Amino acid sequence: MLPRISLVLASTLLLGAAAPDAGVHPALWTVHGKHSTIYLLGSVHVLPPNIVWRDKRVEHAIQSADTYVFEVSPDADVARKFIAENGSLPPGQSLRAMLPPASQADLDADLASVNVPEATLDTRRPWLAELALTTIQITQSGSSPMSGVDVTLLAEVRARGKPVRFFETTEQQMALLASEDTKLELESFEAFLKDFRAQKEELPAMIAAWSAGDVDKLGALGLGHLADHPDAKKALVDDRNRAWIKKIEAMLDGESGTFLITVGALHLTGAVGVPALLRADGYKVEGP
Repeated sequence: MLPRISLVLASTLLLGAAAPDAGVHPALWTVHGKHSTIYLLGSVHVLPPNIVWRDKRVEHAIQSADTYVFEVSPDADVARKFIAENGSLPPGQSLRAMLPPASQADLDADLASVNVPEATLDTRRPWLAELALTTIQITQSGSSPMSGVDVTLLAEVRARGKPVRFFETTEQQMALLASEDTKLELESFEAFLKDFRAQKEELPAMIAAWSAGDVDKLGALGLGHLADHPDAKKALVDDRNRAWIKKIEAMLDGESGTFLITVGALHLTGAVGVPALLRADGYKVEGP
């Protein structure tokens, strides 16, 4: 597994665990092409069910768009198949036995913090155990992926019969988690175990930054953990952003109409964020 992938998961999946009651104004960008307009909206994939994030600007973008573009095409069957094929340890192996004593102690404390029996995860590969613990932490926080920006918006536009596109498939995104380098996967899991209990305490600051549209602070909080792991940041964020840029610029240069692109908020921050890459390529981008 890529180093410290859990911290990216925490930033992109767990945002929203402590959302404010009011005053949510996510950052929004506008880019004009030859015959097209693109809105860029940073998504939080998991939110409490009652949060209101659609202010007047966002609502205008939603209603104005002809085509809606999302980060990944959700396919539960593909995800289940991928987990079935790539999520378990070989017969006879134990997750606990793979860990040194200090990491075993971290595992015990982490499992106790979310009230999960060891046997539940002991036959799972480290990447899947990491994802499972993160998901459990989300659920116990009171948030839900069913309330996330992507899920609710996708359901709405599909119900309206609007054209929908995706940058990636479920299988492509899942493949980022399950590295063939088992040594690296285990090292990442050990780092995750050490940080897991503290992640919950970091979330209020991240959701506050997203709610206020503070892109710089959100990027520092969410991606700062990857500063010492450039290969992980490159694979999880930078390479994907650059791949998306090719598709976005094709919309700007060769298509007409209005597009609303909704992707994880951290993909829109920093020097290699989508807005910055578009500006570097000469496009005028209105927004933070």
